[in-house]
Amino acid sequence: MPDAKDTATRRAAPSPAAEPPLTAAGGARITPPPWLAPVVLGVVLVGLLVTARVVDLGTLSLLTTMLMVLAVAQGWNLLGGYGGYLNLGMAAFFGTGAYTAAILFDRFDTPMAVSLLPAGLVAALLALLVGLPSLRLRGAYFAILTLVLGFLVQAYALVSSLTRGALGIYLVAPGGSPRSSEQIFFHSFLALATLAVVIAIVVQRSKLGYALRAIREDEDAAEVLGVRTMRVKLTALLLGAALAGMAGALYAFRVSYLEPTGTFDISLSIDVVLMCVIGGAGSWQGPIIGVPLVLALSEVLRVGFQRVEIFGASVPIESNRVVLGLVLVLVALFARRGIVGLFRRAGGRRFGV
Repeated sequence: MPDAKDTATRRAAPSPAAEPPLTAAGGARITPPPWLAPVVLGVVLVGLLVTARVVDLGTLSLLTTMLMVLAVAQGWNLLGGYGGYLNLGMAAFFGTGAYTAAILFDRFDTPMAVSLLPAGLVAALLALLVGLPSLRLRGAYFAILTLVLGFLVQAYALVSSLTRGALGIYLVAPGGSPRSSEQIFFHSFLALATLAVVIAIVVQRSKLGYALRAIREDEDAAEVLGVRTMRVKLTALLLGAALAGMAGALYAFRVSYLEPTGTFDISLSIDVVLMCVIGGAGSWQGPIIGVPLVLALSEVLRVGFQRVEIFGASVPIESNRVVLGLVLVLVALFARRGIVGLFRRAGGRRFGV
């Protein structure tokens, strides 16, 4: 006999209209084969591995940064995309993981590979302490609380002797030459980003994913029908924080020096939201599309603004934020489900949904 709560969870899941299946003109449902996602991911992985061997150091560094941000963005997408909770605290989890790895190296000479798991666990512990009270809030209240979390953790790192305050902590990056070192970080972030994508795919197709989408559609109705909303939201928050913490640990060794201001930069929290929304929040494909698109656009704008002058004065590089903001407004107006939603809508018209 099926469990009553499992039945309620399935009932509380969003309607098929939220993610419409493709159907042919005669009404037959077109379901992508289950092997399609692994094959596509495998092709992308092989392509990235081959590309990393032939590109110059600057391009390799950009690809490494892209993979780092992708891991954090997929972590945000678990609660922010599937669950609909605007989490602005990813920089806090990222920085906590970075400082965990740095402190372990500073005190115990712990290597990078060993520090990954403790960094993820400490970031998840911070998420647990913050999530228990904050996940009872909704909307702007939750967003503001997670935003304040980043400033609080940064303020603590500035005055604590454990983090050496504003003096920061020095680390030693693995590898010999700059290129061999960057190759190590590229493969490490590639493995972490792959893990994050796999987790997102599993969550999207599991009961947890259905429950998160039910919360996003109508949390009160989902709770009435038996979804344990607090447990579901907390699980997604912990998974995302752990991914961000492990990414922070790799970042700490990559930059070889940590200080609170740069490590807990709020722009990371804002950027991952921007990338997921543009790509398509609430789908595992969204961050994969949004992260390289926004990073490439930011790089083009950064280089382009250096050559632009208005009334004899150079345009500040930070002006690229204005352009990205305009892109976000256009997405909100004409592609509310992001770029992934545009493909789904086009497929629906083509096959007569």
